[in-house]
Formats: sequence, structure tokens, C-alpha cells
Amino acid sequence: MRAALAGAMLAMLGIAGAPAQDRSAAERKLESVKRELDSVAAERRKLEGERGSASRRLREVDEQVGQSARSLRETERRMSGDAAALADLQRQRGELRARVATHKDELAKLVRAAYAQGGAAPLKVMLAQDRVADANRVLTYHRYVQRDRTRRIAVLTQELQALDAVEREVAQRRSSLESARMQQRQQLVKLEQDRRARATLVAELDSRYRDRRSREQALGRDAKGLEQLLGRLRAAAARAETQRKAAAAREARQAR
Repeated sequence: MRAALAGAMLAMLGIAGAPAQDRSAAERKLESVKRELDSVAAERRKLEGERGSASRRLREVDEQVGQSARSLRETERRMSGDAAALADLQRQRGELRARVATHKDELAKLVRAAYAQGGAAPLKVMLAQDRVADANRVLTYHRYVQRDRTRRIAVLTQELQALDAVEREVAQRRSSLESARMQQRQQLVKLEQDRRARATLVAELDSRYRDRRSREQALGRDAKGLEQLLGRLRAAAARAETQRKAAAAREARQAR
């Protein structure tokens, strides 16, 4: 069986002839196999490192994709939840506009009344009265009306400012949420593209790694077979040398 295996190995190597020639050819072949084995092993180790790094990066990107998707869902949830709040703000804005319109009408009436009475209205009333007490009451009334006008104008101004604030709040909230959603969608698209590219890279590196590992194992088996063959060839050469020396000794004894 071993002889047949040795013959097959020799045939594979293209070796024929004397044992010394067989051994020399096997040694050259073994050196070649070992050089290739070292090269393939180094390449396999390099690919193993690259595959590990690519796999870790892929896991990181997977986590980023998950986080980005969760952030997007949270933003959309907030937008959905804020829809009622935005509708309420718009309702408040409508109410304020109605109240502002009412105050504008009242203000217009007050302005027309003030214009009709003129700045000397209190004096005219006072001169038309027969008694000083009545005149004082009229003056007090007009001062009250003047203060009321001032208060209503202040209320109107405040409500106009409140209306502006509500409108800004509605616009800012809508713009902020929409901008955040757009950015998160763009980020998610980029991350998913990156994930697909890295998954492809990991698959390619894994395929190359398995190919190099398979080749390394095959070369290892070849090297082991060649070493065994060389061992048998050396043993055969040693036996042949022993037999040659014994034959030479017999011939020398017979020649005496």
C-alpha cells in the first residue's frame, strides 16, 4: 500500500529514475509547496483580520441603523402627537383674531368719540354746569373714560403680540419637526446604503478567507505526504547503501 502511495506521489510529481533523483525531486517539490503554504497562510491571516474588522464595522453600522430608525419613529410619533397641539394653537389664533377684530371696532369707536368730544370736552361740560360739584363729577367721568381707553388699547396691543407669538410658535414647531424628519430620513438612507456595501464586503472577504483556508489545508496535506515520501526514500537509500557496503565487503573477502 505504501509502495503504491509512493508511486502515485512520484507519478504526480513527474519523478522517475534512480532513488537519489527521486529524493532530490521530492525535496524540490516540498520546498515549493512549503513556500506556497507560507504565502497562502499569510494571506489567510491577513484576510482573517480584514474580515474581523469588516464584521465589527458592519455590526456598528447595524446599531447605527437601528438607532436612526428609532429616532425617526420618535420624531414621527412627536409630529403625530403634536398635530392636536398644533390644531389647538391654530384654534387659539382664530379666536385671537376674532377678539382683535372686536377690539379694533371698539378702538375705532373710542377714537371717533374722542375726536368728536375734542381735547376741551371736560372744560366745555364744566362751563355748562350750574354747580361745581356737577362739574367735578363730569370731569371724573371723562378721566375714567380716558383711562379705560388707555387700558383697552394696552389689552389690544398685548393680544396682538400674543397672536404673533402663537403664529411664530406654530411655524417654528412645524419647521423644526419637518427639518428633523428630513435629516433623519436622509441619514437612515445613507446608513442603509453603507450597511449593504459593508455586508457585501464581509461576504467577499469571507469567501476569499474560506478559499485560502481550504488551499492552506490542501497544501498542508501535500507537504505532509511529501515529507513522508522523503522519509521513505531516505530509508530506502540508507538500506541500499548498507546493502552496497555489505556486498563490497563480501567481494573483498572472496578476492583474498
